[in-house]
Amino acid sequence: MQNIYFISDVHIDLENKSVTNKFLKFINEKSTDMKELYILGDLFEFWVDDKYDIKKNSKVISALQSISKKGVKVFLMHGNRDFMIGKNFSRETNIKILPENHIIKINNKEILLTHGDLLCTDDIDYQKFRKIIRNKLVIRIFNLFNNSIKKRIANYLRGKSKEITSQKPENIMDVNEETVFSFYKKYNIDLIIHGHTHRKNIHTIKRKNKSYMRYVLGDWHNSPSYIIWKNNKIELFDV
Repeated sequence: MQNIYFISDVHIDLENKSVTNKFLKFINEKSTDMKELYILGDLFEFWVDDKYDIKKNSKVISALQSISKKGVKVFLMHGNRDFMIGKNFSRETNIKILPENHIIKINNKEILLTHGDLLCTDDIDYQKFRKIIRNKLVIRIFNLFNNSIKKRIANYLRGKSKEITSQKPENIMDVNEETVFSFYKKYNIDLIIHGHTHRKNIHTIKRKNKSYMRYVLGDWHNSPSYIIWKNNKIELFDV
């Protein structure tokens, strides 16, 4: 098992069996040659509480436990929908939770993994909201509520998010190219892999005779995809 896989924005939702089954099939089939799996956020459509949501998503949890027991190293990054995934999830699945910006090195290539929302700096309202909702004190207070209240809050925020998003120009919700370039300079990297925007593509930025690559993973409701690093080569595939 030598291959490294990357996925993002699966948005598993029990009301959408098609996506859940697609993910379970992917895990079952691809894990046979999988050395590592990086999940770059929004594995779930929403997540409010480890205890409650682990039970609710038992099939997915079992699949992740299974590949972990087979020796696959699985890593997960929080997305904007499932950032409440916590230590219990990590212990239950043996998945390591990564920081919001994480660098890995493959064959002398420095690769930055990120969910992608931090690159969308033109969406000023979202960035302000993100700082509030990710605040440790806010999260601590949220965790004091019971599951019923948590679900109501989560559903309200999801509804407001969809309403606001539908009114925004498409370009605002995409990455800001200058922000992307600042990440290359800050982290001194060769490549960025991310999701969030749901705009599957491969981009090249050229600055001062140097090319910078950025791979964007699609969402599994509309354009399910994965990236594989195999035989010293990186490729983007449809699921």
